[in-house]
Amino acid sequence: MSVRLGEITWEAVAAIATLAAVLAALFPIWRDARRRKAHAKSLRIRLCSKLTLLRPSLHRVVQGGHTNHPAAVLTKEEFGEAVRSIAAMMRESSVLEPEEQDRLGMAFANLEMTAGLYDTCELTADSANNVLALIDEAVSVMEKYGLLHGPVQAPWENAGKERSSRAG
Repeated sequence: MSVRLGEITWEAVAAIATLAAVLAALFPIWRDARRRKAHAKSLRIRLCSKLTLLRPSLHRVVQGGHTNHPAAVLTKEEFGEAVRSIAAMMRESSVLEPEEQDRLGMAFANLEMTAGLYDTCELTADSANNVLALIDEAVSVMEKYGLLHGPVQAPWENAGKERSSRAG
């Protein structure tokens, strides 16, 4: 197929100009969609980090005051601050998928109530276990929609592989 410039009509020029105008109009929409997706991914990782930070403290309650990681257990003030931090991030939750918003909302509502009871005898092991289950559900749903752009291996796993490959 060959195109000769002498055969290009004003209709062809108008069609090309219309296509260019449509592409120019769609570019900001595409850019905003990419920005929203990146914002959602960033929010997911920040929320999951805070939710994970609360887990050892709630596990301590479930285990009757015993824990494998005592340095990871938060004080009442630190626990409350982590929950307030999640509350601040919840303002951005409109970028998340509806399923994520639902699970996160349930976990957050229970965390707010738990923060008031944390480090008191009124927070029972069953209640802490239920909150842990809600955290797990929220994190699982956020993982489903994507936390990171690629897989991440824990540094301690890589160190073990490097040592074993050097020894061999």
